[in-house]
This record gives sequence, structure tokens and C-alpha cells, in this order.
Amino acid sequence: MVNLRSACPYPIIASGVASGLPRGFVLSLAFLAVGCGVPGSPQPPAPPDLGVIAAGAGKTLDELAAFGNKHAGSDAGRQAGDYLMRRFMEAGLTDVRFESFSFPAFTVNASSLAVTVDGVPRPMMHDVFAYGGAGQVDADVIFVGKGHDGDYAGKDVKGKVALMLRDPMFHRQAQYRVMLAHDAVAMLYVSQSPDNLIQIGTVSEPEDGLGKVPAITVGQADGQALIDAAAAGKTLHATLAVDAAITPATGRNVIGRLPGNDPSGAYLLVGAHYDSWFKGSVDNGTGVAALLEILKLATARPDRRLGLVFVAYDGEELGLFGGYDYLRQHVVVAKEPMLAFANLEMPANHNDDTQGLARTNGGPIDAALVGENLNTLYGLYAGMELVPKLFGGIIPTDIQGMYWYGLQGFTTACNSPYYHTIKDTPDKVDTAYLADAASRFAETLSGLDRSDDRTFQVHDPKLWLPQVVPSQAGADLVVDVVARDAAGTAQAGAKVTLMLDVDDFTRASLQEAQADAKGHVAFTVPAAALHKGQGSRFIHVTTGVDFPLSEVILPLDSRP
Repeated sequence: MVNLRSACPYPIIASGVASGLPRGFVLSLAFLAVGCGVPGSPQPPAPPDLGVIAAGAGKTLDELAAFGNKHAGSDAGRQAGDYLMRRFMEAGLTDVRFESFSFPAFTVNASSLAVTVDGVPRPMMHDVFAYGGAGQVDADVIFVGKGHDGDYAGKDVKGKVALMLRDPMFHRQAQYRVMLAHDAVAMLYVSQSPDNLIQIGTVSEPEDGLGKVPAITVGQADGQALIDAAAAGKTLHATLAVDAAITPATGRNVIGRLPGNDPSGAYLLVGAHYDSWFKGSVDNGTGVAALLEILKLATARPDRRLGLVFVAYDGEELGLFGGYDYLRQHVVVAKEPMLAFANLEMPANHNDDTQGLARTNGGPIDAALVGENLNTLYGLYAGMELVPKLFGGIIPTDIQGMYWYGLQGFTTACNSPYYHTIKDTPDKVDTAYLADAASRFAETLSGLDRSDDRTFQVHDPKLWLPQVVPSQAGADLVVDVVARDAAGTAQAGAKVTLMLDVDDFTRASLQEAQADAKGHVAFTVPAAALHKGQGSRFIHVTTGVDFPLSEVILPLDSRP
């Protein structure tokens, strides 16, 4: 018998608007108050020294870069985690600790790539995308633009290699998924970094193990030569091989707290992932550096009503593991009174690149961010619902699950020409911009601290409100789902997906279905799947149309 822990499928979410004065006006008032020296009047805190913040952030960037390739589960990753543990303790956080999770690590033993143009060899360097497939391929190559579904029109890629360009606004996982739907046998991805640098990353769900077909990535100059040859009507052919495997590994989130004065224990979560490809200074040394600077500013204000929890996530680059683990353990299982999240994902890069800031709707987040003029500091400012529309159905950062679960919050993002390459180094970061952003986010947290807790509980009107009811059927588990939109109306034809993860992040069952005329789907999870693994086990149910608009998480007992 599998026992479900008592857990609300999603928090009851609500709304309201917190007011805030423009940043410049607040600082002007502070200056006037200090200058007038009104007897007995409380003196506001001095404006933060952005130069000091920039210097501190730069030091953190250098120290993180020194660890190198900080993959979750690697020696460098463990060293970076230990470093952040020390930084949290030195800053005065309480209850500083590691929280570990298990995940399937992707290992490449060997790989090869040989490409010919009209039979003439075209040598080029390559790398392998994580969680692509293993095996050998010998096939012609067809160029499919940026790999959107429409780019395949009139092109027969069945049994062939799909050659595609990186699209910063359409994630490689979505490109891989679309390619599989068109029956290609391998992905050949053209990076878009200068100097023929090769970009790497993850292309499929790590919980599912190896992908169905190999995925190879090459530099921009080499890839463009192939694209030009294809445009000239020449025949491209590739012979490639990938020897890869999945092995068990462990990641570690680093967590610390600044208690608040509210007896409820309610808190705001501030997070950034510390794992990286290569040195990872923009992605995501900037996020960690900003987190540590915000931490310093927060500790200087002991009169907090709400607590602050700081978390350095691990495993984001591989599969958003750290964010989902925190959500499961602290919100779903422990039911902690977490009111909102602040996610620092690549909050700054070089000053000539694009910065974005996405936020939830209906609660106090928008007003708090606008009150600090963060909507103008970040040129792309939008509702969170826009992110999966652009990226092909996913939110490629740690708070994907938190948002779909129904929590309020915001996340940053940016585009860097050196994204996921060996040259994502500290010199690529505009530390002055990063310091300005960090100081504004610290003030945003102070604004949220003054908000009525009820405003955090208003449902984001862009998210659905499904009904998910589990029940036992002998040794099997039946999960009844009614897909409902934000107004509570059942959605016929909705896409509903059920995932059962065991041992934290190993998938034991994956089922997809289309809702009937009443928005209903019934899944049966067989006992054999329920009894796999020995560690934490969770069922995730997503509902939506083209991509999830909600995610319900049901915890199972950790033992069969």
C-alpha cells in the first residue's frame, strides 16, 4: 500500500498591490531628512555604496571562477558548495546547512564526428549535449533553420541528421523535442558565440535518462560553413558516435536563514544556482554574487518582519534539480509559510547585451519591482507567463516548479554571447550594473516586507487551477485530474501529464493524455512503478494547452 502524505495539491494563491515610491524620490527624501536633522526623527539608512557592492561582487566572481567547471556532483561543485557554506556562515545566517538530493548524472566516455560536403571532409571540433542519446549515426544532414516546427515544412528529415541554429528565445530542449517529432536520428547544433566557441547544455529531461538520439554541438564558423553549403545545394553527410551513460550522483543545495519578527515564521526566498558549465561567470556567478551582496544589505537591517531564506541551488544546469528539491521538501512536504521567491538567474552580463526580468501577476511583486525602477533597469520586463511561450514550453531556471505550483515571485535572465562556453569568465560581467541591480533587489525585498501577507495569496490569473485526486485501486494508484483554467472552467482537450519520480529525480513513470469533453483524465500508476527506488518519491501532474499552466505535486512515502 502506498500512503499519500497529506498535502494540498497547490497553495491557495491570492492578490493585491503593494505601493512603492520611485527609488530616486526615496533617496531624495533621505538626503533632505539627514540634511535638516529634524530632532527626534528616525534617520533612514544611508544609500548603499554601489562601488563597495561592485567590488564585493567582483571578488565573488573571481573566487567562483577559480573552481572551474562546477557540475553538480563534481569535485569542483563540492568545493564551490563548501565555499558558499563558509560565506553564509560568515555573513551571520542561522541554520546554515547542506540539503542533498540524488540525480542521474550524464557521462560521456567517447564521441566522434566526421562531416563531408559533396564527399569532401570538413573537419571541425565538437562537443556532446548532456542527456542526448548514445549510439552511432551515418546519415545525410538537412538544415532546419532554428528548429521550430514550422522550419521543418517541406523538409524530410526522417532518418537524417537535423542541422539547426541556436535560438536564444527557443530553448535547445524544445528544439530537441521538435526534432524527435520529425523522426530525425541526430541533432547537429550550431552555436552562436564568437571565435567559433562551442556552446553546451542539456537537451532532454534528465529524469528519463539518455535521450532517444545523439545531440552534437559545433562552433558558429564551422556550422555556418555547413549551412552555406546546404544553401548552395551541396550534399552534407555526417558520421557520428556517442558513447554515454547515466550514473547515480548527489547534488547539494546550500541554505541559510535570516529570521524575521513575524510569529508565523513567514519568509521570502532568495536564490541563485551555483553549478555551472565551465567557469560560468555570467551563468551564474552573477546570480551568486548578487545573492551574497543582497545578503549583506539585508543583515544590516535587523528590523525585518518577514524572514529571509537564502539558497544556493545545485544542479540547475542539468535539470533544475535544486529548485524542485527545495519546493518539494519545504513547501509541498513541510508546508513552510514561504510567501514569494526572488530568483537571480544571470542578473547581469556585459553592458551591451539584453537583460530581462519576469514576474508573477496579481500579487505585490510588480509594484515592489516598479517601485525600485527595476522595470526600466531591465529592458525586457514582462509577466512570467511569457517565458514558456518564448522558450518552447519551459522556464529554464530553478523556479519553474515554484511558479507553476502557484507561488508569487520574480526571476532575472540575460543573453550573453559567451553563454555556456569556456569564455564565460569574470571579465564578461558589468559589475557596476550588477551592483545597481543587487541594491535595488534588496530594496524590493524591503518593500515586500511591508506588504500585507494576504496580497501574496492571490491566485496568478495566468495560471490554471486543476483538480487532482489520488485514490488507491488495489496495489495501483489512480490519479483523477480535471484540467481547469484560472476561472475554474473545465478545459476539454487540455494536455495533461503525470510523472512519477523516485530516488528524488529518477523517473519511474511518464504518462500523457488529452482531457475529455469535461476536462477529465484518469491515470493509473502501476504498483511496479510505485515500488521502484528507495528514496524520496513524488508524483507531478501538469496541465495546460501548448505548455504547462500548473503543476501539482503529490508526495509519496519514501519507502514502498
